[in-house]
Amino acid sequence: MTTSLMTWANPDGRRRVPAALAAILAATGLLVAGCSGSDSGSNSQASAAASAPAGDAAAEGGAAQKAAVPNVADQKLARNGSLSLEVGDIGEAVAKVRTINTSAGGVILSENIGSYAAGEAEDGVNPDTYAALSISVPTEKLDSTLDELEKVGKVLDRRTATENVTAEYVDTQARVESMKRSVARLEELIGQTKDIDELVNLERELSSRQSDLEAVEARLQQLERETSRSPITINLTTEPKLVEGLTNPKEGFVGGLQAGWKAFVASLVGLLTILGALLPFILFGALVGWPLWLLVRKWRRSRPAKPVAPQPVWRPANPAPSPAGGMPTPWAGQGAHPVAPVGPKPDADSGAGTDEETSG
Repeated sequence: MTTSLMTWANPDGRRRVPAALAAILAATGLLVAGCSGSDSGSNSQASAAASAPAGDAAAEGGAAQKAAVPNVADQKLARNGSLSLEVGDIGEAVAKVRTINTSAGGVILSENIGSYAAGEAEDGVNPDTYAALSISVPTEKLDSTLDELEKVGKVLDRRTATENVTAEYVDTQARVESMKRSVARLEELIGQTKDIDELVNLERELSSRQSDLEAVEARLQQLERETSRSPITINLTTEPKLVEGLTNPKEGFVGGLQAGWKAFVASLVGLLTILGALLPFILFGALVGWPLWLLVRKWRRSRPAKPVAPQPVWRPANPAPSPAGGMPTPWAGQGAHPVAPVGPKPDADSGAGTDEETSG
């Protein structure tokens, strides 16, 4: 019996796919499936390995982004407040304010009893009707201190203000660090140099930079004080109308008129103050200067007058005869303003000869 790779002949004459070929095809399919499975597995592992760093980078970026967001607790805030209260007794209310300030760890900055903080005079303002205190408490106790102060009397006005100075504080702090490093480098150069001229220049530059550094450090300290403590202004009164202008200033024509009148009075008071300060010097100068001026004037009048030298008389060298045959005209032909005579004065003989020549 003859066999073939593709088919064989069976007794009934029909053609069939041999079982060996089917087995080969099945093995080939399994091999291809296995290769594709391994390739896909390798690709998935590679993609997972590649995505891991990306995930880590994304996580790090998210952490950095969270770290870049400023914390509210790290911000530098300058806060202040004001409070106006109606009380029954000024002395008792002032004592309560002092007690609250002490318990909050504050200090009294100023105290005015019976007058406004600016020293302005007002009808009805006296020690029994008005008092103003300014205290400074730690910034974190500002709100709690205001709450305690409200219990002293009836609240007429309460205000708070906050200023964020974080950017200025950070910039000033960076400038301080940079200037400190610059000063340190100059000090190191001064210790190494041997040239006198260079040493003088370096010391001059060091002195200038140290002055700038001290100014910046002073500003940084001021910002630290402003952000660590908060001032509170407390107005106490038995008559609410006395603090209406402080809490709610008037606007419009009436408000402008009142502000202008107060400015005029303040300017007049300042002018009178300057005049009063200068008046003793003016009186002293008058008492000393007036007699001295009289003596100088009397002495100048008693001095003998200087003699005046006689002025020379100008005459012409040859006076012209008068047209009418009389006396000669002195300035004939010389103009309105004679000039100095030119030539010697003619004598009698020369004059006679001249007449004879003229007549001949």
